Amino acid sequence: MKKEKYKFLFIALLMLMCYSISALAQSNPHELFIPPPTGPGQFLDQTILADTNSNGTRKDPDRVYVLQRGGEYLVGTFVRNTNWVLRIKAQDGPGKNPIIYLFPNATTGKPPGYFIHVSGDVYLKNLAISGIVEADPAIDPTNYIGGMQGALISTNSPGKNIYIDSCLLTNTNGNHVRTDQAPITVKITNSLFTNMGYLGTSNLGAGKAVDLRAGSCDSLIMINNTFINWQDRIIRHHASTAPIRYMNFDHNTLVNGMSYHGLLSLGKTGKEIKITNNLFIDPFALGSDTDAVRQAEFTDHEEKDAYGNPKMVWIYSSPNDTTVFKIANNYYCISTEGQKFLTDNHLSEGAILTDHIKKKLGADSSKAFKKVSLTLPNVPKLMTTFMTWYRDPNGGNKTKSTTNWSAKYDYDRRTIKYYRDTMNCAYSTTHEAYTGSQGGFPVGDLNWFPTKKVAWESYVNAVEKLNDGIIPVNYVLDQNYPNPFNPSTTITYSLPAKSTINLKIYNALGQEVVSLVNNEIQEAGKYKVVWNGKDATGKTMATGVYFYSLKAEGVNLIKKMLLIK
Repeated sequence: MKKEKYKFLFIALLMLMCYSISALAQSNPHELFIPPPTGPGQFLDQTILADTNSNGTRKDPDRVYVLQRGGEYLVGTFVRNTNWVLRIKAQDGPGKNPIIYLFPNATTGKPPGYFIHVSGDVYLKNLAISGIVEADPAIDPTNYIGGMQGALISTNSPGKNIYIDSCLLTNTNGNHVRTDQAPITVKITNSLFTNMGYLGTSNLGAGKAVDLRAGSCDSLIMINNTFINWQDRIIRHHASTAPIRYMNFDHNTLVNGMSYHGLLSLGKTGKEIKITNNLFIDPFALGSDTDAVRQAEFTDHEEKDAYGNPKMVWIYSSPNDTTVFKIANNYYCISTEGQKFLTDNHLSEGAILTDHIKKKLGADSSKAFKKVSLTLPNVPKLMTTFMTWYRDPNGGNKTKSTTNWSAKYDYDRRTIKYYRDTMNCAYSTTHEAYTGSQGGFPVGDLNWFPTKKVAWESYVNAVEKLNDGIIPVNYVLDQNYPNPFNPSTTITYSLPAKSTINLKIYNALGQEVVSLVNNEIQEAGKYKVVWNGKDATGKTMATGVYFYSLKAEGVNLIKKMLLIK
C-alpha cells in the first residue's frame, strides 16, 4: 500500500514538473511587463529607453514591451530605436487595448512631435495611441486638442520595416505614419486610423493616414483597417522620385474624408498595385472643383479637366507601361448629407480613376467600383460644417489660410475611447455589399464581422498554384517571406511530379501547431500558401521560433521561421 502511495506521489510530481517545464518553454522570456503609471512623472518612453546597458546596447535585443490591458500610459518624448527592434504589445488575452497618450512638455505646453522616431524595425500590436492627452470634450470642448503635433510614427533611417496590427491611432495634425526615409515594408492590418488633421496647428494640406513623401517603399500593405475623419489623403506619395513597388489595399472601410488633395495619391508605382474589396463612404466629400489651391497637387497623373487644369481624381498615379493594376469589388456611397453638400455647391463627386489606370484595367474598369446606398450604425457625422467654412468667402475662401478658423468649425472629432469602445461600422447583413467581395465575403474591414473574418482567413490561406508554366526539377521548400513576420507569412514550395503533400507548422518543442496541407494530391508545379500565425483552433501563436515541414514521396524538407509580435 505504501509503495502504491509513493508511486502515485512520484507520478504526480513528475507530471507537475513536466507541466512546469512545458509552460516555461512556451512563455516568452524576452517580454517585459510595464504597469501603468501610479504617479506623476512616470513615462513609458523613459522605461523603454532605460532598458539599455551602460555601453549603449540593449539589455535584451529581442525585448518585447508588454502593456496592461485597459491601462493608460504617458509619453513625454519620442522613442528613437537606433539600430534595434522596438516591439510593443498589449497583454495577451481579453480586455481593452491600453491607451498611450503623448503628454505636453512643461515648458512648451505641447506634446512631442511624434511617439516613435523609426531608426530600426517597429512592431506594434493591440495598442491605442493618441497624439494628445484627451480631456472630456463635454467639459472642455475646444482646448483639449490644443497643441496637437505632426505625427505618431516617423522614420529617421532608411531601410526599416513598420508593422502595425490591431491598433488605434488618432489625433495628429499631419500624418499618423510618415516615412521621410524610404522604408522596406509598411504593413498595417486590423487597425483604426482616426482624426487625421487639425487646422488649429496645421493646414488643409495635412491630415493623412500614411505619408510616404517622395521616396520608395518596397511593400505597402493595408488590409482590414478602418479610416475615419481625414482632411487630406489616406496615402500620400506625391511628386515621388521612387516607386511603391508593391501595394495591397484590401478590405478597408473609409468614412468621412475631405480628401483635399486626393484620396490615394500613389505617385510612382512599381510591379503591382491592388485595390480590392474596399468600402468607401463619403471618401471625397469636398468634391471635384476648379479650385487652384487643391488642384496644385493633382499633377502626378498629368491629366487635365475640361478647362485645362489638373483633373481631380480619387485614385491616381504617375503613368507608366509596367505597373499591373488590380482594382475590383470596391463599393462606395455618397450619403444624403454628402450629396446635399455637393448639390448646394454645384460640385460633382469626381472621377474615381484616371484615364490611364482605366486603360490599364480595360473592360474591368467599369466593374472596379459600384455605387450603392448604405448606412453605418454609429460613426461620426460628415464634416459639412468644416467644408462649408472652407468655401465661404468669409471663412477659408478656398485657400489654406487659417486666419478665420476656430475650433467650432472642426469636424466631428470623437475621443479615443469612443473609437475603441463604441464606434460601429457593421452594416446590414442583407445589403448586397455583405457578399460583394471576392469569395462572397463582406466588402470593407472584416473586423466588423468577426465570424466572416475567421472564414475569410481560411479562404485566403488556401493553397494557390502559381501558373508560371515551369515544371520544377526537384522538390524545393523555399524560405518563408517575410521573415521575421507578424502576423502572417507566405510559404512557397515546388513539386517535380504529382505527389501526396503534407505541409505542417511545428513549435520549438516539436509539437504540431497546424496542418496547412493535409495529405493532398497535387500536380507538378510551384505552390504558395499563407500561414496566418494561428494554430488549428484559431488561437494566435506567441512570439518565437517555428518550423515548417514539407513531406512528399519520401522527401522531408524543413525550414525555420520567426514570429515576432
